[in-house]
Amino acid sequence: MNHRAIFRNKSTVFYSVLFLLLGSAGPFSISGCDRLGLGSGTVVMVVGNQQVTADDLKQDMVFVSEDLPISAQDAKEIKTRLLDHIIDRYLMLEFARQHGIEVTEEAFQAQLSQIKEGYTDADFEQVLLRKFGDPEAWTKRLKEQLIIEKVMESVTKEMTPPDYKEMKAHFESGPNRFKAPEQVKFRQIVCSTRKQAGQLHARIRAGENPADLAREYSVGPEAENGGEVGWIPKGVMDKTLDKTLFSMAPGDVSPVTKGASGYHIFEIISRRPGGFQAFSEVIGNIEQDLSQQRRGSFFRNWLQNLHGDIRVKINQKAIDKLEFS
Repeated sequence: MNHRAIFRNKSTVFYSVLFLLLGSAGPFSISGCDRLGLGSGTVVMVVGNQQVTADDLKQDMVFVSEDLPISAQDAKEIKTRLLDHIIDRYLMLEFARQHGIEVTEEAFQAQLSQIKEGYTDADFEQVLLRKFGDPEAWTKRLKEQLIIEKVMESVTKEMTPPDYKEMKAHFESGPNRFKAPEQVKFRQIVCSTRKQAGQLHARIRAGENPADLAREYSVGPEAENGGEVGWIPKGVMDKTLDKTLFSMAPGDVSPVTKGASGYHIFEIISRRPGGFQAFSEVIGNIEQDLSQQRRGSFFRNWLQNLHGDIRVKINQKAIDKLEFS
């Protein structure tokens, strides 16, 4: 089972965090503590009241290495960046402990149910065993990540949103950013064989309703919605399908067209011309983008201040014994 492909199909931001939790060690691995003369119980770092052992830190580095887009050419730089990332994580967990920020068992189970969607219990357990050998370690990591998300939400909730004047200035400073491509709204019937597609195409030409035929025969994911896909911008789909779609007018039915997932019959519902968008059309997107930028900047500054509020003590000599291999 390709667990990466399954999780990549999830739509919420939460699942992007899951790649950190279920991801591989990337291009890095950390050599064992015993071979280096460093006991697994040796405390290598203290963050607030949290004592981090060599074994803890080794596992943390494996967890986060894939999340950082860095090359394995410079081990010292890699270790420094990973360590900064890990310290930030422990600082947020310590902040949560000090301020009573917790995740209820009910909330945890709700998130776990979403993650396990599409898996049997046995398959999900196999994924955890393959990646960690210890499902309990993964469970602990997931709970901590949910706590960190609550910390981020808590410290940014009072942040002032961008006002109208700021959003308008952003729009006027770069109107080329808001140029929309041509779009088409359509329905489709997807068949596994050309023969079946040809038969259905003939029935449409004889007057049958494409939406009814889509519900009954299409193997596309939108079949239950009468084959209606919605608005698709030019250049997104397979070149052959894209060419067919954007050569048609509303009301047209395409010939049978072969694509990667089967044989398609398209009916064009509506079209939108490309061109520059009005401020009223994009104000929602601008507000979202500026809010995300502001939230990111605010949180980085908050995290930097947290370094001064919570004690961090590092046993550098012990950490230096951890090597990339």
